Amino acid sequence: MNSKELYSEILFSNRRCASIGLKNSINFPLVTLNKEDLKVKMDKNIELINVFRNCIGNIINAAKEKYMFLLIDQGGCLLTLVCNNNVYNSYIDKFGFRIGTYFTENSLGTNAISMAINVKRCVFLTPQDHYCDILKKWYCIASPLIIDEKTIGYFDVSTIEHDMAEEMVALTELLVYQIENEYKKIIRNKDRTNIIKFSKEQLKILKLIAKGYKDSAIK
Repeated sequence: MNSKELYSEILFSNRRCASIGLKNSINFPLVTLNKEDLKVKMDKNIELINVFRNCIGNIINAAKEKYMFLLIDQGGCLLTLVCNNNVYNSYIDKFGFRIGTYFTENSLGTNAISMAINVKRCVFLTPQDHYCDILKKWYCIASPLIIDEKTIGYFDVSTIEHDMAEEMVALTELLVYQIENEYKKIIRNKDRTNIIKFSKEQLKILKLIAKGYKDSAIK
């Protein structure tokens, strides 16, 4: 997607936000899961969360001083994040962002994650591209996480009051690739363990059935 196409998508998103009466002056995200629903969602995505944490754990601490790394589920819900404590206290916690917060248009207006959900590809948004004032200092890259042509979630790298360095764009692509491949390994291993194992007697019966023998003959 070129810059002109992205700009058009941003305008469409802004119009949708305005049409539902979303004010750009909101002080906190409007949609956040309750504890019970959040627990269900976390349990469902625990393997993806662990993969994300392991992959981000390999990032040098210098990157965590300046950048936030977010994992979002298919529906736009924040599953986990990694960032410096100062960033967390100054921006994340202060403005009501929580695990379970939704980054959808109806919750936070136009943002990189909502755009990635809409256009189904990696997007980069600058502060002026965001609809709500609480994101007006954010530079963000968001990309779908795709396994076998199915979107399993979204990966976001954000920085506040600092422009996004070119090397971080490349690092984002590498992290998306790593998360997808590590999660794919888990899925494949799980599929192997779920394969039904037949006894010798059961295999013998299956072979007879395949040759056309009736139940009475097999018995």
